[in-house]
Formats: sequence, structure tokens, C-alpha cells
Amino acid sequence: MVIIASALLLRVLWLAPISASTSPEPRGSLSQMPQYDLPTYISQSIGPYSARYSVHSFGGYNHIASDLPQGCDVVQVNILQRHGARYPTSDSWSSIASAVEKIKEASSLNPQAAANSPLAFVSKYNFTLGTDSLVDFGRLQAYTSGKYISDHYQHLSLNGTFMRSTSKDRVLESARWFKHGFEGRPFPFPIGDLELPDVVIPTGSSNNNTLSVDNCAAAEAAPEDDPDAPNMQWLNIYATPIAKRLNAFIPGLKLTATDANALMSLCGFDTAFQNGKASSWCGIFKKAEWADNEYYWDLEKYYGSSYGSPYAKAQGSGWVNELIARLTGKPVRVTGAVNATLDSDSKTFPLPPNSPSIFADFSSDNNIAHMIAALGILNDPQPLPAHGPSPKNHLFVASKLVPFSTSLVVEKLACPQQVHFQSDDPAEGGTRSKGRGEYVRMILNEGVVPLDLMECGRIGVKLGLCRLEDFVRSQSFSQNGGDWDHVCSLS
Repeated sequence: MVIIASALLLRVLWLAPISASTSPEPRGSLSQMPQYDLPTYISQSIGPYSARYSVHSFGGYNHIASDLPQGCDVVQVNILQRHGARYPTSDSWSSIASAVEKIKEASSLNPQAAANSPLAFVSKYNFTLGTDSLVDFGRLQAYTSGKYISDHYQHLSLNGTFMRSTSKDRVLESARWFKHGFEGRPFPFPIGDLELPDVVIPTGSSNNNTLSVDNCAAAEAAPEDDPDAPNMQWLNIYATPIAKRLNAFIPGLKLTATDANALMSLCGFDTAFQNGKASSWCGIFKKAEWADNEYYWDLEKYYGSSYGSPYAKAQGSGWVNELIARLTGKPVRVTGAVNATLDSDSKTFPLPPNSPSIFADFSSDNNIAHMIAALGILNDPQPLPAHGPSPKNHLFVASKLVPFSTSLVVEKLACPQQVHFQSDDPAEGGTRSKGRGEYVRMILNEGVVPLDLMECGRIGVKLGLCRLEDFVRSQSFSQNGGDWDHVCSLS
């Protein structure tokens, strides 16, 4: 039975009618994540609208091989997954539509200049994108993610998985496609016949929901559009010259920095809408402009939803406490956004040993950015500068951390006595340390995350490993309440 939950009530889920359409035949192998047919300098520079790609390394840290230490086994997997590629939100849609219309109007008044410019295609372009919901490319991403997890952790997948999702349509549908892929069912498939995750948690400020935190009062009261926000400062610096360059092609064209930014986002949305086929919009921007665009999104997520936000760590702390409960098999510490009713019930929050060994939670990019901050991983030593340039080898890169269908996998490893963790540094004599028992490792979009947490020691940085007991100690901020009452209070 699928359960929808609130703080006071558990009941069978009722769903609004869902389209019975099916997704198209997939392009390429179902065992590999679908990709945009774009050069990497574009496909990896669209921030949260990039398609998930395999990350080799993070910032200035060395690549960490994904091979397990000899004798170690993965005994539990916790997955935090973003929904697949979607249409723009209604606000973004309006900004994009306005920019496209400006070019169309200027082109109609100056057809010869337009025809001889890189914007020649716009006169015949029809902006037909919808809003908010998944596109077929995103459905394939979610399906493939589920299949990959089932195949990669085959020894655990035989016992199934326990899945939770928010009630937001695109997140819930992604969870359904993931489940479908995980269970090895066919693709394409009628959407209305997809199975539901085990628990669906309603969104909204009246619900405690660690996967969509809307009940931090101070965060909800904060203004959404701050013209002095760091990403907006950078927008005016990097996108104003782009707008001027494009305006020079057609007399009377008056694109703004905001328009230029919106059209760069359209590159990602239109490519996803076309099932990965490159959008014509992608080709009107230069390589250096794309790098600057990525930094805009790095700033937007960093200051809006993660380390640079005064609320983010508190907002992400509830999910961290749920993660620790699963890793240790102990009850969840009820703090912040934790739903005490759900998390104290074995039907809606099962714990080892009476649970599957694979857990999957589905959320959105902003909420995942909160959780990254609460975990303390991939934290730049200095705040990202609003006026640029982009710091060399900075860690917080939105296209790496929160692209469409991003996947943070937290593994629990069981290792035998006297296992030796080999270091690549000859100066360390070949052996970093000896370990015994249980360890934690994090893998973000196929890249092993360096756990540069004081409690984890050198093996955290070198091998991405942390003794379970040390990892729990490293999360004392969340375990002690995440400063929720102070940060989220309006008083």
C-alpha cells in the first residue's frame, strides 16, 4: 500500500488523473544516462538545467577511484535523487517567452539583418514549451537511474528498495519511473500504469517534510528576488556584454542581461524537450560566455540554497538525521523538519535490520543543496565572490552537484579486521591506516566525494571513506538540532 502522510494523518494516496501517454523510444543504451548532444563546454555549463553527467573529480581534489578496499562490501545504500529534466517553471517560462518575442519583433522589422545573423533561425522558431512538468528526456533519466542502481547493487536489490517522494508532480513521477527501472520493467510504458513509491509526503508549510522543507518560517518570509543578491550582481557583469553583442545583429533589438540569461537557460530546456538533440539556441553563445553562465548558477544555488544561505544548513539537517538513523539502525532524532509521526512508524520509516538495504528519496535541486550544506561536504574554503571571476577549482559547481536527475549515493561498507587502506602518496609509506568495522562513502553522480571532514581523518580526503562512528560525530550540527529554532524563527 502506498501512503500519503501528514503530521496528523496517514491515508491511502489519491492521485489526480495522469496522462496516459507513453515516452518515446529511448536514444542509446538504457544502461547509460541519456546525455545532451552538445559540446561539454555547453552541456556542463547550464547549471541545474544540465543533464547529469559522470563527475571525475571535485575542485582541486585528486580523483578517487571507485574500487572498494579489498574485503569490503556495500551493505546499505541511501540514494538522494533529483527529478529528471523538466519544462521551465512558470516564472522562467515568462522570462524566456519575453526574450524570444523581442527577437521575433526586431526580426520582423529588419528581416534582412536578421537573416544574415546567428539569430536567423528565430523567425521560424515556435516557443511551444510547457511549464513545470517532466519532459520525456527526464522520464528516461529517472528510469535509467533506477535501472543503474538495481544493476550496480545487484546483491542488495534482490530485497527491493524503500522509496519516498514529495507530492510535487515532477518529483513523484520521477520516483515512479525510477521504481519502474529498478524493477527491470520495460521502457517505454504507459505513465498512468507506473507504480507509486512507498511513501508520498505532501509539500507545504503545514507539513514537516525533510524532502521539501517549507516550514522554516524565516526562510519562507525572506524575499525571493533580491537585486543585490550575488548571482544578480554577477548577472549584470557577465550577461550585459552578451546582450549588447546580440543586439548589434539586428537594429532595434533591445535584449537585457536578464534576457540573455533566460535564452541561455532555453538552450538547456529546448535540448531536453528535443530528447537531447542540440537546440539552435545553444549555438549563439561563445565558450567563455558559457563558463560565466555556469558561475551564475553556482552563485544562485550557493547563496540561495546552500552554504551562502543563512537557512540552508538548518533546512537540510532533518534529512541528515534520517540518514544517520538508517546508517546506525537507531531511531531518528526529531529536530527541525523531521516528521515525528512518519519517522516513528516502521511502515513509513523502516530501519535496519527490518528493512530493505536500499533506500531512495526524491527531491528537488534547492532541497538537495540544503542537504549538501548540512552534511558539510564540498564546501569551498572561502565564499564564492559575487563579482567574479569564478575561482579556480572551486567545489560548488551547480552542474556537478544538482543537475537534472542528480544522484547522491551514500554507501555503508562492512570491512573485515586488518583491512589496509592503500594511499597513492609514496611519502605515506603505502598504508594510510588500518580499519575495522563499518564505513561510509558518498558517490555524487558517479564521482567519489572527498570527505574533507575533520572527524574522518586523511582517509576521508584520500579515499572518500569515513568510519561510521566518526561520520556520525561529524554530523553533530544536525544531531543537535541544526540550530532550527534560532535560524527559522521569525522573532
